[in-house]
Amino acid sequence: LSMTRGDGGQNLIGDEQGEALGLIRTQELLSARRIDGGEQFFTRAYDFGYSKSPDETFDKWDKEKILSDVVWVIRKFQPDIIITRFPTTGEGGHGHHTASAILANEAFSAAADPTRFPEQLKYVSVWQTKRVLWNTFRFGSFNTTNDSQLKIDVGGYNPLLGESYGEIAARSRSQHKSQGFGVAAQRGKQLEYFVATKGNQPASDLMDGIDLSWHKIKGGEEIEEAVNDIAEKFDLLHPEKSVDDLVKLYRKM
Repeated sequence: LSMTRGDGGQNLIGDEQGEALGLIRTQELLSARRIDGGEQFFTRAYDFGYSKSPDETFDKWDKEKILSDVVWVIRKFQPDIIITRFPTTGEGGHGHHTASAILANEAFSAAADPTRFPEQLKYVSVWQTKRVLWNTFRFGSFNTTNDSQLKIDVGGYNPLLGESYGEIAARSRSQHKSQGFGVAAQRGKQLEYFVATKGNQPASDLMDGIDLSWHKIKGGEEIEEAVNDIAEKFDLLHPEKSVDDLVKLYRKM
């Protein structure tokens, strides 16, 4: 979820500014998502340029309207966890950045409260996300990480894709050409640090305590049964025998 479309930022590849730059930034985000497989959402907030504080940002954005947009996305997409890039305490260095974190933390509770934005409930249901996590960072000499935080190695290799997640991330990030965000691909161990700002702090994994089985999805038991049946009958010498059942499973999903 991007609060804005980056309308007020810099443009390193042309002279477009304002709404025209917002169109470029929007396409860069969508291009990045086609690489990393994420689903991109936006709010109606406008990037009016550098903001010194979240108070100034909310004054220009109309905080309640933007909060309702964030709550809508949570209720519709139903995420198990929310990860923020920036903290609520200002280390992000930009009023928009801090405001985005504040909204995420407030929306955590509001999305589960039927008295908040009840007009949405004609179309979506309330949703309680398990936790909000701030992905702490090092930026130059500025360091918000520490050893007490949850550490996750995000540099693993995916044998099905034939790439490490660092390589995929580099290709995705490099789509942000107007900001000059291109980076060299990295392989090997890459630690990211997380601290819970809402909900409980996970002990060893971002998804600690969350049901990841098919049972959490409506009709999932039937899918799980079909998957197990295909796996049990799989013939290593004749994998083509599984094709019909795989097609049936695909249609069910």
